[in-house]
Amino acid sequence: MKKVIDAVKRAPMLLALVLIAFCFFPTAIIAPSESAVNAIVTAVGLDKNDDGYEVTLMTFLSHPNQSYSEQYEVISCSAPSVSEAFTNASLQIGKNISLFHTHTAIVSERLLAEDITSSLDYLSRVASLPQSCVLISTNVTSKQFLEFVQELDKESDINLEDLLFYTSNYILWKYTTINSFYEGYFSPVKASLLGYLTIEQGDINGIPITNTENVVGLGSSSGGGQSNGGESGSSRGNASNGSANQSNQKEGAPQSDSEQSSGQNSGGAKQLQIVNDGSCLLIKEGKMQAHLTKEQLRGLNWLNSSTTGAVITLEDVSDENLDAAKLIYKVQRQQILDRIEYVGGVPVYTANIKLFITLLESNGSKEDTVESKEPVYISDTVRKLIERQVKTEINSSLEFLAQNNADTLDMYERFYQAKRAETKDFMQTQNISPEEFLKNVVFKVIVSLFPV
Repeated sequence: MKKVIDAVKRAPMLLALVLIAFCFFPTAIIAPSESAVNAIVTAVGLDKNDDGYEVTLMTFLSHPNQSYSEQYEVISCSAPSVSEAFTNASLQIGKNISLFHTHTAIVSERLLAEDITSSLDYLSRVASLPQSCVLISTNVTSKQFLEFVQELDKESDINLEDLLFYTSNYILWKYTTINSFYEGYFSPVKASLLGYLTIEQGDINGIPITNTENVVGLGSSSGGGQSNGGESGSSRGNASNGSANQSNQKEGAPQSDSEQSSGQNSGGAKQLQIVNDGSCLLIKEGKMQAHLTKEQLRGLNWLNSSTTGAVITLEDVSDENLDAAKLIYKVQRQQILDRIEYVGGVPVYTANIKLFITLLESNGSKEDTVESKEPVYISDTVRKLIERQVKTEINSSLEFLAQNNADTLDMYERFYQAKRAETKDFMQTQNISPEEFLKNVVFKVIVSLFPV
């Protein structure tokens, strides 16, 4: 005993460890696991119905199994308010609702017909919800969407988080979190962009699943998916301008009656797919105002230095080495050197866009042999074609934003921060609001190409 006491005197930290183990180890051993007390929610869906709000939760519930695969359940509850619906969901599951691991919040287009800030108020006040929670929209109800994603996750290793964050880091989608949505909502321009994932039917580019019997309104043969698809097409058409309207209806329209009947006769089950085409929704004052196509969003991304991986396709290129060839380039990275100034009392934004590109593919005749020591073939003709294409896409997107008074590029804020006195004088002289500032800005775009 004396030796033990002497050892403790020589190493007092040992005594502290023993006391900690004595106090906390028994509690830790008998305490239930977190999954036994809390329902771990990875995605939240919000919808409107006759009862008020419908909240759908994609929840991880622990079950004993022989594999390492995660199992999720989709829980749905309705109530006059969102907070009551969460309470009802907790009672239904018999566990506390944990939002610490929630990475996605889904809102339906029907909810976007009115100001969604009241619907998101509960989520914005919950301290446990991560600030990185991504807000997206869908053409069907959030419940149908999450049920579809659940079936997709069962059949493959593709999950909702992969679909969201792969695209947001690369080409076509500027994703919006709940916090950044509120920043846009309370900004002077009152606008933001919202990611858009759809459930479509027919021969389109998407991720198909065959087991849709458990997806309410989508897998049945009663036509629930048809009505949703029709509502989606009409809402897009009303929200978009002319050219975007036509392309969206072609891409997102449901099958005709003859196509549906032939598909049912040949295969029986409808082929539904989740589509991530890179488009998004323009949200103004909390409501959906317009639908941005992939091409329109790409035009905005040319002015976003954090965007990488864009693909440039040139058709019928003819120069000293090529004859009607097709060239496909990938933008490995881009750098933007911009300048904000007032010239003659007019706001001018100059963007020098440096594109570091790689030639991915060259499709031409057998005689189209490129003799060049450069790693990427960039002739004067190619430079002019790429420069013209980038400028055309930027101008088209800027025209779309100006028509909708949606300064998602934050031009007003940038000019106000850089040239505060001149901006105040300009606003007073022209008698315009911050929302109208974008259409008064003169854009000068310079495109520089560098092979990598």
